[in-house]
Amino acid sequence: MIGIHRQVGKFKSRSADESQVSVLLKDFDDADKMLAKIIDATKAWRDAWVSILGTQFQLVNEFQTMYTPIIGASEAYAGHEPASTPSSTMERTIRLREAYHEMKTDLLEEVNMVDTRIIKPAMDAKDFLQPLKKVMKKREDRKLDYELYQGRVDSGRKKIKRSDRENASLAKAEVDLATATEEYHTADARLKSDLPPLISAAFSILPHLLAAQIMTQNTLLGQYYTILHNYCQDENFPSPPPPMNEVIATWDADFKPLQREVESINCIAGGKAIRQPMKMEDQNHGSTITGLNIRNGYAQRRASHQPPPKPSASPQIGASTGPPSPELTSRPKPGGPSPSSSSALLSPTVQSSTTSPSPNDYHTPGAYSPAAPRADYFSRDRLPSNSSMSSVAAAKKKPPPPPVKRLPSTQGLYVTALYDFDGQNEGDLSFREGDKIRVTKKTASSEDWWKGELRGVEGSFPANYCQVV
Repeated sequence: MIGIHRQVGKFKSRSADESQVSVLLKDFDDADKMLAKIIDATKAWRDAWVSILGTQFQLVNEFQTMYTPIIGASEAYAGHEPASTPSSTMERTIRLREAYHEMKTDLLEEVNMVDTRIIKPAMDAKDFLQPLKKVMKKREDRKLDYELYQGRVDSGRKKIKRSDRENASLAKAEVDLATATEEYHTADARLKSDLPPLISAAFSILPHLLAAQIMTQNTLLGQYYTILHNYCQDENFPSPPPPMNEVIATWDADFKPLQREVESINCIAGGKAIRQPMKMEDQNHGSTITGLNIRNGYAQRRASHQPPPKPSASPQIGASTGPPSPELTSRPKPGGPSPSSSSALLSPTVQSSTTSPSPNDYHTPGAYSPAAPRADYFSRDRLPSNSSMSSVAAAKKKPPPPPVKRLPSTQGLYVTALYDFDGQNEGDLSFREGDKIRVTKKTASSEDWWKGELRGVEGSFPANYCQVV
């Protein structure tokens, strides 16, 4: 019952804390939030460095793949001989890959030390504050009890005329108030003695954590730029790089002539992409031939200057403006084929424009009706058409085979560490509780050793220490 009263008391008007206790509670809350922010921000900073190193190393690998000769022609091929990449360029690209590989290896060791230098001390300091939260919770309960009994005593004393039962209730409430007041003051006294040293220790560790982060950041940047500077010196590249306006000017000088040369190729300059404009409003999108304004304008000019279609040399069925000859005896019944489909079955004969066609000049099919005999339909003298033959071929086409079953893949499988694990042998993957590991190789049993990757490091780990995400 007392728990219910405490929950209700939280929504009532509360009494103010003592000034010293109020300051201590605020400082404690600030220290706890600050440590939590440091832990989260440091983890994000560490993961960002891992992502940068992995992405740049992958980019260098793509450079080497791009310069590698394309192999695919047979030995008897005597066509165009492709230009091979100069050996100096290939060697320079290989040396760049080796430099980035060395940089990734060295910097990952430094990045992984962030856990022991910053994250673990901050988590330990935050854990030391946890027991005080229970003490503060008990102190809050004592305050709620004090406010409850104080309210009962005040309500009882407001009554001028009280019955014996009300006097007994007031006396009991005064005794409970005295007990609650003593416990409340005792809890405040404990907070005054225990909180100051812990808050001071929590704030004193912050400069050391910040200094460790600055030192690690300077070390990472120093090693990073040193490796790039040494590579530029060896390969005669400018270090530091020239201003950006010079880089853009050099790019324009080398790229613009190549762009104009490519756009002057016939298949590009007069291709389908140029003749068929995109459905967009007329805007100024540039001066090259691939700009949308040129493409749309070019298509519009072609459409406006397109000559009218020439008259056909042979007469078309239904092209005469006069009514059809009344001598035709067979007419399509309602529900029969449409005029467009039946016109494809007629065989016209070129006649003089002064003579009207006769019934013998046409091969008119008999009218078709679903209830008519089947012999009338198949006995018609029809001409084969591409559409009818393609429809028959499509009807006789075999159904596609069922798709091959896809093998299970662990490319996107992740597990979450349930416990801390320090590698026992060489090649083991060490991790901490809560780390997210990407699985690269697994077995059917969770009581086995799997292989995974964590922050750029690969190794084996016990599967029963983790839980599949």
